[in-house]
Amino acid sequence: MLGVLVLGFVGVGMAGACAPSEPGSVGPGVDPPEPLGESALAVKGTFPPNERASLGSSPPIPREPLECSDMFIQQCKRYRIQLLGDTMNPALRAKYKAAFGSACYVSVSNTFDCFYKDPLKACEDGVLVPDVFGAAEYDKTYNCQQVKGTKDWWRQVGPDPAIKIDITYQDAPLETSLIDVDGVPTAINGPYRNLPEPSKVLPGKEFRCYRIDGVVQRERILEINKKAHGGKIHSDFAGFTWPCNEKDKPICTEETELIDGSPDLAKAVQVHHEVRAADLRGCRWGTNSNTNAVVISRKLNRFFWYKYPSKEEVDWVNKLAPYTP
Repeated sequence: MLGVLVLGFVGVGMAGACAPSEPGSVGPGVDPPEPLGESALAVKGTFPPNERASLGSSPPIPREPLECSDMFIQQCKRYRIQLLGDTMNPALRAKYKAAFGSACYVSVSNTFDCFYKDPLKACEDGVLVPDVFGAAEYDKTYNCQQVKGTKDWWRQVGPDPAIKIDITYQDAPLETSLIDVDGVPTAINGPYRNLPEPSKVLPGKEFRCYRIDGVVQRERILEINKKAHGGKIHSDFAGFTWPCNEKDKPICTEETELIDGSPDLAKAVQVHHEVRAADLRGCRWGTNSNTNAVVISRKLNRFFWYKYPSKEEVDWVNKLAPYTP
């Protein structure tokens, strides 16, 4: 019997720009690979009607990108520290986020915790929790130790070994897709919101995994974009500026016209996850919903990698007029 393969999640096939928006999470400064040929892509062994008819009564099982397969259950285990106080309190949440940064977040279930990739960093921050909360300090003279036979850790914080904190290795819950804009949780409502949704909408999935009316979602989005611009692909962020790391060029400006497959980063097309496909801990996050899609250049997408969406970015996206399907 074929078992379900369970993978530890490292950075979702992503394509977000907190991890790259297309097509795989490879790390800052590394150009993501080009998408697989989407004309050969089919989900769950199905083809669009016009393609299947030409293949006879027993068409071959189509190959799909590995990260698109339903055979893979993407989990994200991280190291959780013990917080103090009522974490439903927004002011206390803000203090933890200010102290521990992107490790701390609100989940889709409205829980609040701090999860880390590195257990030693979790130990370093875990011992600081009462300082942030405003309680008596922990003893910081002891070292963190791993629980034998597990991936959990612990750290003594008082004169007796029983006085300790636990660093538990567990599933990190999905982060909320509402973006904090000046303290207000804000939903992303991108310009492709009027398109029919693909067959599946899931956190961390790429825009090339599923189809809309027999067309790969990424290609459908680009079709709609070209239809609105006389057959040319236009960036939804045309005119957007950001700091450049180029010699004698302090500011970059997003170009208007893009070309699919162009070797020029400033013109190459990317369908970008506005709520990044992976969060800042490398766990699955933003979905492949059309509301979460924008068309931008690979150059701008690389700037967005591993960054939480800014107020400027969110405001820009939500002010874009919807395309007509």
